Formats: sequence, structure tokens, C-alpha cells
Amino acid sequence: MISDILREKERWLVIDSNSLQASLRREKKVSFPTIEEALTIWVDNAVRCGLTITDSILTTKAYEFAFLLKEDKFKGSHGWIDNFKKRHNLKQYCIHGEAASAPLEDLDAMRDRLRETLKGYDPENIFNCDETGLFWKMKPSRTISNGPVSGTKQSKDRITVLLTCNASGTEKLCPLFIHKYENPRVLKNINKKTLPVDYYWNQKSWMQVSIWNEYLKKLDNRMRRQNRKILLLVDNAPTHALYETTHLTNVTIEHLPPNTTSHLQPCDQGIIKSFKVRNVIDLNIIIFYLQKEKKLTLLTQIHFILGTISKVIPK
Repeated sequence: MISDILREKERWLVIDSNSLQASLRREKKVSFPTIEEALTIWVDNAVRCGLTITDSILTTKAYEFAFLLKEDKFKGSHGWIDNFKKRHNLKQYCIHGEAASAPLEDLDAMRDRLRETLKGYDPENIFNCDETGLFWKMKPSRTISNGPVSGTKQSKDRITVLLTCNASGTEKLCPLFIHKYENPRVLKNINKKTLPVDYYWNQKSWMQVSIWNEYLKKLDNRMRRQNRKILLLVDNAPTHALYETTHLTNVTIEHLPPNTTSHLQPCDQGIIKSFKVRNVIDLNIIIFYLQKEKKLTLLTQIHFILGTISKVIPK
């Protein structure tokens, strides 16, 4: 028995410790081994190429290999496909983020060029900004209970927040806040210049080129008053275009290469995620205590944003 294992040690060593085969006490013969081998090679290549694979695609490819290999008895049952996935430790995963869109082979060269650009600036004068959307009235989709719980229709009220901070983490600028309406009822008779955010509005609560240019002019004026010249890193979103009439004297814009924000943009390295997580935690607590009275207002969210930003600290 031991001699048999040692004789085939190369085959045993390549088995994934998390796979079904590793947990078996006795080796089971695989039905249709030629189809198994062909499908295994295809899956490895598909995963390496970043292709999306589903159960139906897996079944279709298995049928194709059965036809090519003249395996007339192959049925391609759900059981065979499920066991194939177990044998090769294949599971369904959510596709998230945009990192796969980046030109990975060029990232090192891009980082070197970015370092050269940053050399002439002090970390206190290197800034980055990025937008994020918040569904500020949306309640948690999970709850603690002793049985199934029926939900209610979720609010789709959305706002956009632009966060700007410097490389040293010592300065967080006033957030830009975009809402749907110019004068919502809760802000009636309130001077928007007194709000702790730069308040803007449009029908979809999205960033627009006009808002972006207005924000840059304000930032440039602020830096001119402080006698500072800063570098602002931004992604290449179409809304981050500059008008020909926008002339900046104290702010230099550096656009990051396309599809690289998930790798190169500082705000995408955990700053925005930390902000959103803390904002959700705080708002969920407030929503819980106010859910019967329905007193959660836009003004509450505006002040919460400022409080949440103060909790995001450099590490």
C-alpha cells in the first residue's frame, strides 16, 4: 500500500489540498476520464484568460468533448458536472471591481512615471479626489431574527460625494455633495454656503463637467490664497474634462492612465471603502432609532458625511 503511494507520489503531490480528492480515503475511478481531462485543460485555460464560466457553459463544453471523443454514452448530467467541480475545487465567485481591465504588463512602468511626476511635490501638496455614490436611506438587507423576515421596498434616494485628501493624510478638503434638487424642503431657508459641504445639484445626482470645473476654480482660488501649488491626481472619467475657459494657476491636474484607478488611484486603495463602511454603520444605527418617526433627512446625511470623513484616519 505504502509502496503504491510512493510509486505515484508525483500524482498525489499535485492534488489541491482543498479539493474533494484530497479528502477521500479511497480513490474513486472517474467515469469518462478522457472528457474529464479535456474539460480540465479547457477550464484552466479559460480561467487564465479571464473568461466567465457558468454551469451551462461547462455542460456545453463537456458535450462538445464527448462528441469529439466519440463518447456516445455520456449524458452530461447535473450530478457529473457537480462532481467535476468538486473534484477540481471549482466554485462560483462574484466578479467584483475593475482590476482585470488594467494593462497589468505596463503597471510597473506607469508607477515609475507617476513617481517621477510626484518628485517635485511635497506629500502635503499631492492630492487625489474621486466620486462615490451613496444610497443614503437604504436599510440593511440582513437582520437578526428567530425566523424569516418580510422586507419593505427600499429607498433609491441617491447622492454623489467627491472626496479629496492629500498624500500625507493631514488634509481632507470640504467634500463636494451632489443632490437631485436645488432646494429640497429640508434645506429651505438655509444658506447653502453655511453647509459643511460644497452643495450642487442636477436631475440624476451625478458629477457633471460644469460642476467639476466650478469645483476646480474654487480649489485653485483657495490654494492661491494659501500661496500653495498642488498636484491633483484624478482618473480619466469624461466628467473630469476641463473647459477651455478654465485656467488654473495653483492646481496642476495629472490624469491617471485609463483603467488603472483600481491600482494607482490612492482613494481606491481603501479610503473610499473605509468612508462608505463607516457611513453605513453610523446611518444604520440612526435609521434604527428613527425608523418609526421617519426623521432621517438630507441635512442629517450632510452632517454625517463630515463626521464620517473625520473618522477615516491615515495608517
